[in-house]
Amino acid sequence: MELTWLADTPQSRRRTRALRACSSCQKRKKRCRHLRDEHRAPSQVLETRRLDSTAEGARAPNQVQAPAQRINGRAASLPGISLIERFVGDLNPEAAIREKVDAPDGAHHRDRVGLWINTPAHGGNGDLSDTSSFRAEILPKNGSDTGSILHQRYLSALKACDRLPRSTLVPLASIFFSIVNHILPIVDRELFNPGSAEAATSVFLERAVCLVAAKDKTASSHLRLVCDGPLLTAREFCSDLYKGLVSAMDAALEPDRVTRIRILALMSLHSEGYEGTEAASMHICQAIHQAQTAGLHLERPNRQPGDSLTSLFWCLWTLDKIHASIGGRPVLLADRDIGITRPEPRSGGLKTAFDVWFALSELLSTVISFYRPSSDGTTGWETDYPSFEEIMGYPVRADLDYETLGILELYYHAIGILSCRYRPSHCPDGSRPSYTRQGLAAVRIYSIVATECAQSLPPLPVVPYAVALSMGVSYQQFRNSKLITHHTRAKASLDACCALLEELSAYWYSAEAMARLGRKALRQIKGLAFEDGKFGHGPPLSTVDNNNHDNSTSSMTDQELPLAGPSVHSNEPHHPSETQRSTKLR
Repeated sequence: MELTWLADTPQSRRRTRALRACSSCQKRKKRCRHLRDEHRAPSQVLETRRLDSTAEGARAPNQVQAPAQRINGRAASLPGISLIERFVGDLNPEAAIREKVDAPDGAHHRDRVGLWINTPAHGGNGDLSDTSSFRAEILPKNGSDTGSILHQRYLSALKACDRLPRSTLVPLASIFFSIVNHILPIVDRELFNPGSAEAATSVFLERAVCLVAAKDKTASSHLRLVCDGPLLTAREFCSDLYKGLVSAMDAALEPDRVTRIRILALMSLHSEGYEGTEAASMHICQAIHQAQTAGLHLERPNRQPGDSLTSLFWCLWTLDKIHASIGGRPVLLADRDIGITRPEPRSGGLKTAFDVWFALSELLSTVISFYRPSSDGTTGWETDYPSFEEIMGYPVRADLDYETLGILELYYHAIGILSCRYRPSHCPDGSRPSYTRQGLAAVRIYSIVATECAQSLPPLPVVPYAVALSMGVSYQQFRNSKLITHHTRAKASLDACCALLEELSAYWYSAEAMARLGRKALRQIKGLAFEDGKFGHGPPLSTVDNNNHDNSTSSMTDQELPLAGPSVHSNEPHHPSETQRSTKLR
């Protein structure tokens, strides 16, 4: 060993030498200056630490840990801290299935209106894999800074200012007005002139119309963003349009307020990604806020009954109820604050598609009241529930074609499923009318989507939501089956709904997410043991060994799940009074 002797001089005696770095600097692999700081002026110490922090910020991207991950890592390491990621209401089929499939030893917290999903309980390897994968969609990627994110948004907004090629815009606009706008008259057809040389139509409104129409199966051959560009899938095309519209709306590039309302309403019909449902709810919230600012909810001089602005407002009213159901959120529009007359059937008693859509939304408004925190905990609507034929009226207008009737009936049966509510801890009473209605509605939903209108349902979010509700009913029937025939039938129905959702996943993210959750439930069902011939009373699904499952599907993260769906609770029959039936959501 070679030794070096230091001279005993005044200079050497004043120096402090650290034979090794402190533990903190060792972990960070940084040069340790802490001992030297003791003998330096305060101004010099601050300057050194500033340079240190600057150097640390300039480290390679793979050495930088995301802020949310650092926070979550600290929280997870502290005892007694539980990370609550999100709340899923009982209007969501995810809540009913996840509570049994994905919550061993009561990891999720439930109350009478929904389920809190606890993030650490979902980590596939006992860590926060769900949170980190979710954050990856939000936080900067590859260490990019805020400036680059703002630059990307700027480029997206600029791209949204370019008009789509006529070969894309004209056919998609035709699809929208032929199968969507007569049900939800958000856009005034007389003022919409796509691809006009005079640019009479907002380019952002054109893109929002295409955003909705692109999910129709007949649009698949027209999904190009530029002339002679590559043909995109529906979800790729919609994601690109949506990203540009979000940037354009955030930058307030659309000057006309009413046009902004229309664009935001159309954007609320699109949902992609883990936070897609939340973003859609935010869009309808902004649209309602803009409509109230413009006074669309109030009578004003020279306003014609049934004009385009009145229709636009009532479209927002119905979308408010749908988003409250799909997203499990409170409604935004209070009926006591609305000053305009509610829509009524035209002369002769013939109802338009929107008249029926509005009547169904009023029915949904009453059903949602059973799921409020202030509700009396009843099971649902047991008497005087209107039939679909009663709501449609007779005779039926000639312009209500087969596909329009299909989506309206699908909406009706989705509400029928929600009209039955029971607690997961109680065995449902099969003699209740709402329980029977729920089972029949699930069968009808599958028949409409899979067979009767398999290729031609309008591209509205009611479609994947209704199928998810049907899957939730099948799962609950399997859990509560006591007969082998009922058990086998429910299992087959659950499998069929999963297959149908997988087919819809080409257009809807929520369908893909619920299909994955359904498949996970099916894999666990295969290992469920039955004792003494009592089906549905074996060990909880969450306790089944998953070691034999495929690794690509046995671990499911929160980012694969939407916020959409049905529900389940209590056993006392409920008979809505006339007052309650006429009461709309506050």
